[in-house]
Amino acid sequence: MRRSGAFAWSSSGCQVIGREQVAAQLADLIRAHAVVAVVGPLGIGKTELVRWVVQREAAAGRVPPPAYASLSGVDGARGLVERTARALGRRRPPVESSRLVPSLCALLTSATCTLVWDDAQDAVLDALADGLEAVMAPDGAETRLRIVLVARDALGSRHGPLGAWAERNEVASLEVPPLDAAACRQLIATLEHRRGRSLHEEAILASGGNPLALQLAVAAGLAAGSDPMVGLGRAIDALPAGARALLFVLLAAETSLRDVDLRAVCGSSTASDLLLLASHALVARDGDRVWFPPPMMGPVRSLVGPPQPVTWEVLEALARRALAGAPDDPEALLLACRALAQRGCAPEALALLRGHVAARAATSPAALERTLGEIARGDTAAAAEALLALAREQLRWGDFEAARRTLDGLSALELSAPLAYRRYILRAEALVRAGEPASATQELERARLVTPPGSEIALEEGLADLAVLRGDLSGARRALLRLARSTRSIPSLEGRRAVSLGFSYILEERYDRALAWARKAREAYRRRGEAAVDILVPIVEIAALMGLDQIDRAMEVATREAAARTSRDDRGLGQGTAIIFQAGVLFRRGQLEEAMRVGEPAFCALDRRADRIFRARVAHYLARSAIGLGQLERAEEFIRIAAGVAAEPGLGVLRPMCEMDFALLCEARGERKEAVDRSRRALSGAWQSPLARVEAWALDDRDRPPPRAAFGAARAYAELRSAERALETGDLAQADSAAAGAEVWYRRAGALYELARAQLARGEARARLGQPGEASCAIASCASLSERNGYLPILLCAHLVRAFLAERAGDLEDCAAELGSAWRRATPELRDEALLRACSRAGVRIDDSVACSLHPLASRIARLGLDRPARFVIQDGERRWILDTGEEPPGRFDLTVVLDSGRVRSEQADLPLPPQRLQLLEQLACSGAGGVSLEDFYLRVWGGREYHPLRHRNAVYVALTRLRESLGAVLERDAFVEGPDGRYRIAPDVRAAVRRSWMGGDQDLELRAASAK
Repeated sequence: MRRSGAFAWSSSGCQVIGREQVAAQLADLIRAHAVVAVVGPLGIGKTELVRWVVQREAAAGRVPPPAYASLSGVDGARGLVERTARALGRRRPPVESSRLVPSLCALLTSATCTLVWDDAQDAVLDALADGLEAVMAPDGAETRLRIVLVARDALGSRHGPLGAWAERNEVASLEVPPLDAAACRQLIATLEHRRGRSLHEEAILASGGNPLALQLAVAAGLAAGSDPMVGLGRAIDALPAGARALLFVLLAAETSLRDVDLRAVCGSSTASDLLLLASHALVARDGDRVWFPPPMMGPVRSLVGPPQPVTWEVLEALARRALAGAPDDPEALLLACRALAQRGCAPEALALLRGHVAARAATSPAALERTLGEIARGDTAAAAEALLALAREQLRWGDFEAARRTLDGLSALELSAPLAYRRYILRAEALVRAGEPASATQELERARLVTPPGSEIALEEGLADLAVLRGDLSGARRALLRLARSTRSIPSLEGRRAVSLGFSYILEERYDRALAWARKAREAYRRRGEAAVDILVPIVEIAALMGLDQIDRAMEVATREAAARTSRDDRGLGQGTAIIFQAGVLFRRGQLEEAMRVGEPAFCALDRRADRIFRARVAHYLARSAIGLGQLERAEEFIRIAAGVAAEPGLGVLRPMCEMDFALLCEARGERKEAVDRSRRALSGAWQSPLARVEAWALDDRDRPPPRAAFGAARAYAELRSAERALETGDLAQADSAAAGAEVWYRRAGALYELARAQLARGEARARLGQPGEASCAIASCASLSERNGYLPILLCAHLVRAFLAERAGDLEDCAAELGSAWRRATPELRDEALLRACSRAGVRIDDSVACSLHPLASRIARLGLDRPARFVIQDGERRWILDTGEEPPGRFDLTVVLDSGRVRSEQADLPLPPQRLQLLEQLACSGAGGVSLEDFYLRVWGGREYHPLRHRNAVYVALTRLRESLGAVLERDAFVEGPDGRYRIAPDVRAAVRRSWMGGDQDLELRAASAK
């Protein structure tokens, strides 16, 4: 058996005859309005018209893509949310009743489609009104979602909240008119062509040639008039007994049935009865399966009433026959249970559910909730067993709020000691999942008082879970390991024990052991007969794979867990959980901006009563993403949310994680001492995360060996942090080696953020080691990654290293450009005083020179020397270096022209020069390979406006000769030569530099002209 797919959009069967004008009107309304109501009596063709128009407009790109949901049979807001979620390709978020309407609003506001809500007259009107209110954009703004309401009556005051909303918002409405005579004739011709015979022939065939039968058929048609319900009722009344019985069976089944099973149970006339029902549009077929059309269920049920006992007997026989051939068929199992419950055999229905583990595990949560609810309502003696079974399944799905509601419903029943024990245990598990250890402790204490002999395992597992949340990880693990012998033969208890151990290791970031226990838990659950595992198992497995840097594998598991249950109505990873894990995978891949874009709205949409542990872990991932993006204030907000959860009684296991997040935030802000204190506090107790130990070691200035790491991801991170620490201590060779090892790991893992950090560390190490080529390559890769993924702090550091390389190469203009880019790119919380000093030192003109009180870049700027005092600039040709008093220039110079004192120095002597000769030597030293012509000398040194060789050449010759004679006192060889091109240059074997005072941004870097006096 399988579901008929009533909610899938399909264009099959959509045919519009005689509706061209009304179709154009409807298309105009849908394009112009966010919400449109299409009304008309039963059978007038509303659904076909709407589907045809929406499909045509969407194909032309004039409206968003189509989605369809029939609201027939919806009996509450939860059903409305489920149908809508299915239509939008989502799975219903498991929320409590008080948040169903906000959940619906969230679904609608996040969708981009044209949603058709058919059979709207059957829906919960106040929920519809609230959902539509969320869709209406304020002030006529553009909206991404359009909704088409299809109902039998116009929306008016008698529709309560929905009618009031429609009147208040002046909703566009279109009433579908009857077909005109020409269109009716065309429709009749189409029907005749489809059936292969005319209506006359149909009447003759049906009457068997009996004149009276023909007259009655015509009279019945005239009496029915234009009311299709009258005609439908008479058509059903006219059915033969076999066809009527088959109709009742299909109507009660509410699912598809195999025609071979129907023939075996209902008799040999089944085939002809199905053809007769199909002629009245009372059956749908897909291959060998038939089902009752969902849009017809409401009208037909209103005519024929509830199913009779004989119908349920037939359905039980059908379901048992299907189960005999396919024991894991979930819909056959539920149909059999429903039939047994309706026949007053509730205990037998529960036994059937317990016996078919695989089929039960594959059922739709909504369908199983309905079935167990029917069992509980139909037999008070079996109500407790049914509700306890439902709560167990809800916990397995991860819907602990629904489980709490179900268990609360048992409070009014008088339970035996074993049933009370099960209720307390399940409620404690729900409270543990919700992160409410104090309340869970109370439930376990109540369970202790009524523990049946031999049932202590569940109580011990619950107590161990509470110990995990308290932070007593070692004690909890010892208790769980002691239970191994007792749980080995009980797959469900063994699976829960294993996943609890895995969860404890996840919270301590010991991901290798967490993954091993998650896989043991999965194997234990599978021993029950291919049953679906507890929802916590894939959650632990995915988190462990991400922590082990097996990022692609984590994404595969998340996709498999979500996709494998698409048709099971919320099973496995729910929509919210799947989105959160998608954000987590993006975080580990280093796509931090995308992780924040996906994860932050999902986190904000989490109900405050949602799993507190889950909320804290999500806040942890978002805080780390924000730190990587340089959004330090937002990071602090997320950390404080997690810290608020950790401060609740019994959740001490979260506090060390929050302390480490605070430590990394302090490090990003440049508050090193506070970061060290926070990291030490995090590791002061039983929590000993290997990654946190690496962080604490890297932050600590004490000379200690790095901590040992048990798995590859931790070893790679230790190498990365070792490289960053070595840069601070000055061990550049170690920094280069460690960064190279980390780079290989993170490139293979696809962890782009850590890869960028490793490339930055390697680039800085190579730059400071005097290897500019290798450093530039590493920094270029780092900057490219950071630019693409928004790693602003790393990008700023790449600019700083480039500025260092440029300054060391004597390219002061590039140095100033890199520092200027860093300042302009930095957000206000990253513009620290050290960066401002570095910019000022390099002569960068800054309009907004307000620095923040933090020091995020100070450490790197200091070790690169970009903000050290600047007193002089040394120029060698086109290269210039900024120096402090007493600082040696980057190399040995044979001659140094000291402009401020008017002297020239060499290793042998120190000689004062007249201003003119000083300026001539300055021009030669700064000209580089291009040299200086006689004309250049005259214009720049003498300050002339026009050079005349005959008049001015001799004066320049004389001045150069005197300069050569003067330099002979400080240098044994000629300091400059005349080239074949007539230009004068510093001699090839002489290095000459010019030193002048440096005033940063106020310094005029152009060479000064001297008078020829």
